[in-house]
Amino acid sequence: PAVEAAAPETAAPTQPTAVTATTVAQDRIEPIRGLGRTMIKTMTAAAAVPHLGYCDEIQMDSLMQLRASMKEVAEKRGVSISYMPFFIKAASLALKQYPLLNSSISSDLQNIIYKGSHNIGIAMDTPQGLLVPNIKNVQSLSVFEVAAELNRLQKLGKAGKIGPADLIGGTFTLSNIGTIGGTYASPVLMLP
Repeated sequence: PAVEAAAPETAAPTQPTAVTATTVAQDRIEPIRGLGRTMIKTMTAAAAVPHLGYCDEIQMDSLMQLRASMKEVAEKRGVSISYMPFFIKAASLALKQYPLLNSSISSDLQNIIYKGSHNIGIAMDTPQGLLVPNIKNVQSLSVFEVAAELNRLQKLGKAGKIGPADLIGGTFTLSNIGTIGGTYASPVLMLP
């Protein structure tokens, strides 16, 4: 007996999909002013400076115990003590040991300028945008004094009232992404 070949199936015709009209938003241009303009200029200039990134992980058990033991004393002094004051003071101690990290190059590229003070900047997200106020002369401050100054700057930052005196003169900067999460970051340099 002969086997009849099955007829090939043909696809059913598809219905065209309906296209709905949408309104296209127009571009809007606004001038950049004030601190936003300054922030953009400094971040753009920083891109011309060579960067080095180094990441590591450390065990913090001893620091956690030290902070816990100091927390009650700090509260009696009216100071909130996070881990950041310890990091700031540790950075200052490292800058004393490695002064090249607290230096800059002259604009004519002929001299290294070793900074006498450790004015350590802290990157902060504020209503005014990303600002980097600095704690002056950390090399002469205790951890409690660093914490009190950090508290002052944080309050001013939240209120959008950080002034020029707190923004100028930084020699070294720390960034803290702990509040937003993450393990590593590559922050933009803050130029002197």
